[in-house]
Amino acid sequence: MRMKFRLACIAIVLLIMLPGCTTPRAMESIDATTEEMDLPTRLNLISDTAGRDIDRGLQMDIMSDANGSNTLLLWVSTGCSGCHDWTEMIVESMLNGSISNDTRLVTIHRYPSFESREEVIEVYATENSTTNSLWPVMIPEDGQSAIDLDEDILTDYDFQTAFGNPATPSFTLINGEGETLWKNKQYWANHTLLLDAIELLNE
Repeated sequence: MRMKFRLACIAIVLLIMLPGCTTPRAMESIDATTEEMDLPTRLNLISDTAGRDIDRGLQMDIMSDANGSNTLLLWVSTGCSGCHDWTEMIVESMLNGSISNDTRLVTIHRYPSFESREEVIEVYATENSTTNSLWPVMIPEDGQSAIDLDEDILTDYDFQTAFGNPATPSFTLINGEGETLWKNKQYWANHTLLLDAIELLNE
């Protein structure tokens, strides 16, 4: 009996100590599957930003801001270790010059129903944070829709569903027409993968 109790305690401790965003991953298991949905192929998102100078206004329109260029979207949540890891590595890469500060990258908060705007700003848009993003941070509202560019209307889905329920962290590369060119959901930051994504971004 004591042995079973000890094993149970060890298992609980190991679960608590495991890195990563266990809560958002659990959230994703309840998301509706997008495989059978007739989702738009060309999408845009207009939402509030963190409101810093680097966010280029209080609101961002991805397509308008891109002006025909590709954009790399980084989907994040506040308690996600992998999201922090990617953000810190990209910041370091910009600071050391291995990628340009002008790289068209936008962070999008994935879980507005579970995490507040204030929490997102504290993690991804505060100067004394190690995960302060040197690029725009978009903070959509809960239930906010993406825009179907083919029909020029709001989709019938929230932005997460419209973009295929992206994991956190993950990347979505879209072109200047709103079409998805590439996706990746490598959990931990990888510099080689980042450079590959930047190369695709600049094509």
